[in-house]
Amino acid sequence: MPRATKKRAFFSLYCTELQQETGKKVGNYTVLLNTQNIDVKSFEQKKYCPALRKHTIHKAQRISRTQNK
Repeated sequence: MPRATKKRAFFSLYCTELQQETGKKVGNYTVLLNTQNIDVKSFEQKKYCPALRKHTIHKAQRISRTQNK
């Protein structure tokens, strides 16, 4: 049975501390979020940043499906 993805979208999680230091958004993680239940603009999650080697706050940025493959 195919999965319904009309309500869901792919997002890249980028490190906020790394963005402040380098000025670049580096996507560390890719997630599939339900856009009807979650306010994506205020979505934050604490994840491990391999560049900084510590847990930092990551924010979401929408990406297309072809970038996830």
